[in-house]
Order: sequence, then C-alpha cells, then structure tokens
Amino acid sequence: MIKDQILGSLKKAVKESGYPPTEILLSIPKNPQFGDYTSNIALQLAKQSSVVSRQSSVEIANEIKSRLLTFDSSDYLEKIEVAGGGFINFFIKKDMLANDLREILKKGEKYGYSQIGHGRKVRVEYISANPTGPLHIGNARGGPLGDVIANVLTSQGYEVLREYIDNNVGEQVKALGATIIAKMSGNLLKDNQYQGEYLDELVNKLEVDTAGKSDEEIGQLAVEELFEDIMADAHSMGIKFDLVVHESDLRKQAAKIVEELKKAGVVKEKEGALWLAPSDEFLKDRETVIQKSDGGYTYFTSDIVYHHDKFESGADLIIDVFGANHHGHIPRLQAAMAALGYDTNKLKFILYQYVRVKRGNEVVKMSKRAGNFITAKEVLEEVGVDAFRFYLLRSAPQTHIDFDLELLKQQSNKNPVHYVQYAHARMSSILVKSEKIEVQIQEVDYGLLKDDHELNLIKHLLSFPDLLEELASTLQAHQLTEYAINLADLTNKFYENCSVLQAENERTKEARLALVQASKITLANALKLLGVTAPERM
Repeated sequence: MIKDQILGSLKKAVKESGYPPTEILLSIPKNPQFGDYTSNIALQLAKQSSVVSRQSSVEIANEIKSRLLTFDSSDYLEKIEVAGGGFINFFIKKDMLANDLREILKKGEKYGYSQIGHGRKVRVEYISANPTGPLHIGNARGGPLGDVIANVLTSQGYEVLREYIDNNVGEQVKALGATIIAKMSGNLLKDNQYQGEYLDELVNKLEVDTAGKSDEEIGQLAVEELFEDIMADAHSMGIKFDLVVHESDLRKQAAKIVEELKKAGVVKEKEGALWLAPSDEFLKDRETVIQKSDGGYTYFTSDIVYHHDKFESGADLIIDVFGANHHGHIPRLQAAMAALGYDTNKLKFILYQYVRVKRGNEVVKMSKRAGNFITAKEVLEEVGVDAFRFYLLRSAPQTHIDFDLELLKQQSNKNPVHYVQYAHARMSSILVKSEKIEVQIQEVDYGLLKDDHELNLIKHLLSFPDLLEELASTLQAHQLTEYAINLADLTNKFYENCSVLQAENERTKEARLALVQASKITLANALKLLGVTAPERM
C-alpha cells in the first residue's frame, strides 16, 4: 500500500539524515488541505536530547523532505510539504490513491485486522452487575462497551479473556434472603427490603421451604437464579464470557492475601477491624476495611484477591469496565496491587456513566418488574439488540446517555443504527443489480476514481486499519460507531454524486463497483466488531 511505501521512505530518510531511530507515525489528516497523509516525525526528533540543541522541528522536517525528494517516489506522490510546526504532509497523485482498494478487496473480512498484539494476553472484565436483581440498563451499558473492546483487541492479535465476576456473597445477599422469607411468609416488606415484581417470579422459581434456613442460605439460592437471568440477558446482548468468577470462591483466598498485605506494611488495626492503609498521600484519609471486626471479609478484599489472580495469570493488560460509582474504588485497588508488587501500569479502567431512558420527551423513571429502575431485558425487547448495542456505544463512556426508545424504533435516518445499516444494504443492492457481487480485482482501472466524493470515501476506507490499531491502545470504543456513521455519510454522498450502474462507460462502472465493494467490506467489518448485523437488504 502507498502508506507502507511512504513509511519506508521516511525511515530511510531519517536514517540517512543521521537521526536516531524513532517510531514513525503516519496518519490521515482531518483537513484535506494538509495532504493525504501527514507525519509528526520532525516534532518527535526535535524533542530528543540528542537533537534538541541542533535544530528546530521545521529545520528537521525540511532536511527530511530534501532527503525524500531524492528517492524515486514521483510515480505516486504529487508533492511533499512542510507545514507549520514541522509536520511533513504527503499529497498522493489522484490516479494512484485508489490503487490501495486492491488491499481491501483482497483481505475482505480480515481487512483492518493485524497482529500487533500477537503474544500478549489481555483480560477484560465487564458488566459484573448487582446480583440481587435484574440487570438494569445502567449496568448493561458496560456490556457492549467491554465486548467491543475485547473484539477490537482480538482483531489486532491479542489473546483476550472475557470475564464476569458474580458477587454472590455479602450483606446484600442476606438482605435479599430476608426479603424472600418475608414474602413467603406473607409479611409486609420493610422499606429497606427489595421491591419489584421480579421477587414474585423468584419465589415461584425457588419453591423452597424456608423453615430453619437462614437469610444467607435463601439469599444464596435467590442470587443463583438471578445470575442465570443476568447471563441470559448478556447472551441476548450478543455477549458470551470465557470466564465467570464467583466471589464465594475468591473469599477462600482472602486470609492469604490479607497476610501478604500485612507483610507489605499497608494494613492497620482499628475499631477491631483490619484496614488497608497505604502510605500514599492521596489515600491517607481513605482507609478501607478489608476484614471486619466479626472476622468476615468485604467486597473490596474479594476484588483484591481477584486482581491478584489476574496478575498471577500472566496477563500483560488488565481492563476493568466499571460504572462511574466505582471512581473511589480505583485508587484503593491500585494501591493494593502496588503493595503486592504488581505493575499497576498494566491495569486500565474505563468508567461509564449511567443511562436515562426516554420515550420521546418523556423520561421513563421505573420498571414495574424491577420496581425502581429500567431493566436491560425490557429495553432489548422493545428496540432490538442492534439498536441497543449501537446506541449505547455511540457516546464516550464518561458522558451521560438519553436512550430514546421511540427514536430507536424508527425506520428512518434519524435512527443512527438504521442509517448505517441502510448504507450497507444499499451497497449490497448495487452489487446485486450489477450482477457482479465481487469485482475482478486485477482488471479494474482504479485510476479512474478521481472525483472528490470518490477520493474522500477512499481515504476514509484506508484509515480503518489505523483506527483499529489506535483503539487497541486508547480503548475508546465509541470512535468505532463514529467511524461507521461517517462511512455511511461518505457512501451516501458518493452514491448521490457519482452514478455507478449508469456510469459514463464500462471501465468507470467497474472502478466504482470496486469502490462499492470495498466500502461494503469495511462497513461490514466495523459493524461486526460492534456486534451489530450488516443486513443485505432492508
């Protein structure tokens, strides 16, 4: 591909100019006036101590440019410019840019995939919902988010383990048991006990004699039933886990980990309990109980055990997708991992805000089934899994979402998932009507694709591998939905301005069909990573 040729020339130019080896990045600028590709290599070199006293970034860029002009690149480059600050911009000849469509057509469903993460292990934990009730739409936001991050990492060659922790012990489980016993006994529920019709469903499922059984025993049976419901909801979202860890199993290792923390000098006794008390200035007023005065362990202790196991498994990267209410949990967990001797740079957290459900302009406040929140199952049944996933993934995780049920049921361009899927279906339709579902890659004259609408679309297609590689590092899954929407925009503009089936001649028609096929491949690959279907017709 032309990008690879430019990168090779840049590496050679840097070396021959006597500069130290440096990672070279080549990206597609958002503003086309800055070329088809741009590199900040001169700025990177100017910051290095071995270079900084010698030249400015602009001087370095001009020196590299001069070296590049001595290479035989005139067959595909129109010009090279140095922009303000030292960016080196590359302008590709219009009749050459489209040649890279060959790579898309050759790679097909693997276009955008790479092996940059080969040999590296990643563990991604997500959803991990409250075990005492149905999965609600707030927790469910973490499902597609974690799933797409795992999909992208897998596409880049990482070995990914998708995991879920079932917090099946603790005071909340006892409280649920007490609620169920009260309902089975015909007693009125207390204000601090669980509410909602799902409790009646639980009672009917359990069919257990509560006589002589403790709140904890009944609660344990109840959360086992609810766990199955949560896993079913996850499956309905298109999510499957490789590993489910039960907190009751983690508690068995708690004593050993508490002893290790004691040896590390980060535990102190206070009020009859043991507290994690790191020396970190930020955490000195945020000491956390890890063993209660009655000898029992807390959820936080279980999470320390869980992450201890993750590090011990040899993971190169550990990603936790948590609700925003875990904000205070993170520095404490990092401190515990550091005290146990682990590299906390391997530990990444993604915090997502919760979701407000609307029906048009009206806020939907609660579910009859759950009592005080909207369940994921109800939303899934109303809008379908494609709209559910795409809309939850459309915004950055740190932003709040208004999930509009009415909008997502519309079969119109106002509905973002319909808009993107329709673009894919339209491309499929064009190929079917042309009676050439797959173009002959080598026989196409790609140089005929010179219209700005064609070139803008081509450049967007060629940015897809770079996007996936970037997302494997930044973990910003919402950028993939943004890419898909922009791709749908560009295909629509191309369709409206460049006739395909009624092109001026057969050779131009073949070239445009190749562009349609490449666009269809890329959009389908993006939707697959998002866990959204790419329909052939709508």
